[in-house]
Amino acid sequence: MKKIIAVIFLFVSVNLFAQNPAEDTASKPAISSIGKPDGDKSEMKMGKDGGSLISADRKTELIIPEGAVSKKTNFSIQPIINTMPNGNGKAYRLEPSGIQFEKPVQLIFHYDDEDAKDTMQLLMGIAMQDDKGQWHSLRKFTLDTIGKTISGSINHFSDWANFNKIKLYPSYKRLKVKKSLDMQIDVVSSEEEELIPLNPAGDELVPLKKGKIPWTSTWNKTSGKLEVYLKTAATFTAPSTVPDQNPVAVTVNLNGLTYKYKGTVLSTLKLISNILVYDNAYEVSMVSSMYEAPGSAFMAVTYKDTGSFVISVTEKQAKLIEKENRNTTSDLDYNGKCKVQKLQPGSGNIHIFGVSNIRVISPQTANDNPQVEIFFKRAPTIIPLLKFTCPPVGGKGNEYTSTTALARTLAASTIAAYPQQVRFELKEEEQTILLIGKEGTETFVKFTVKKVQDE
Repeated sequence: MKKIIAVIFLFVSVNLFAQNPAEDTASKPAISSIGKPDGDKSEMKMGKDGGSLISADRKTELIIPEGAVSKKTNFSIQPIINTMPNGNGKAYRLEPSGIQFEKPVQLIFHYDDEDAKDTMQLLMGIAMQDDKGQWHSLRKFTLDTIGKTISGSINHFSDWANFNKIKLYPSYKRLKVKKSLDMQIDVVSSEEEELIPLNPAGDELVPLKKGKIPWTSTWNKTSGKLEVYLKTAATFTAPSTVPDQNPVAVTVNLNGLTYKYKGTVLSTLKLISNILVYDNAYEVSMVSSMYEAPGSAFMAVTYKDTGSFVISVTEKQAKLIEKENRNTTSDLDYNGKCKVQKLQPGSGNIHIFGVSNIRVISPQTANDNPQVEIFFKRAPTIIPLLKFTCPPVGGKGNEYTSTTALARTLAASTIAAYPQQVRFELKEEEQTILLIGKEGTETFVKFTVKKVQDE
């Protein structure tokens, strides 16, 4: 019987834990539970002319070629919980399932800088889960490390995900001083005892033998202690004080695993885990949204940006130890008749360049709490550069186009991004320290702060 995908491999998963006294080399089928819905569904009717559809979180995209279906068909993308071993982000339920397309459909996964922080992006793959929970790999796909996409052609729909063939767990963790953390390397490979080619040209990783790990590992850390149990498992212990270089980088070099990528032979695979060490710390979470109501030039548009930072505090000193600028166009929600194309990303209206001054303010009375005040370096508000292609006004004439170029220029020159100045009390309870407007209105900004708790 023909395989549904031109070349499908049965996956095996090798899970190795630091608690094991000896290395477990037994290979097991990569079978997992079926993921439950986790986000809004995107759907669109398309006929023989084809078209495109992108998920609500803008992480997954379908390109339906002309002639893929012979009649009007409802296509949908439902984000689901990704239960795949070494899975990245969410998985996606593509429908309609159970039909064969007359021409292959292109499936595109978009990934971000976090996924590209080390050589792990070179080990990405695409997989499909059948109705029995078994994961299968798509052999041929294209990895674009510049555009940060991984894509392939598929002939039918099911639950699909992207994953890493080798992964260090955890990739990120917050850990209190003096506490310990178990770390491990997980491997997913094929029944034919090899990792899948990195691109359609046929460049491959050196085969991984079934149930064996044909490489050695060298573990390192920038501070703290590291006890290596196996070549795939170790325990990290945080230093007794918050280190100057924070997060602490735990790296693993996998020696003896040579592979090719676009004709270049790479002999060392480097895995990285970032461990944020904290003691007395507070996290400030920020959200800002701008809303343009129906009836405007582009119908209804909601642009949302989020970010956060963590402050470590001693009796007399405070320090910024983590900042996250999370602006992406995935937070752009457009409801109108125009087609939207992203020309350039933006840094958003929440963006942290750095801190110009930070201080701890002593309590004025015995009943008061100390406070922390932070002044941030000015950052401009830069919205994404978008192109709108809209139907003719009144249904007559030609399509017209417009961009956000003017708004982008004006915002960058006149509007400073948040945060600019923040002040909060050092106390256990969660606090709202800034509130402007209401969610869903034209302008909404909210800052909350809470003490970082042991995970």
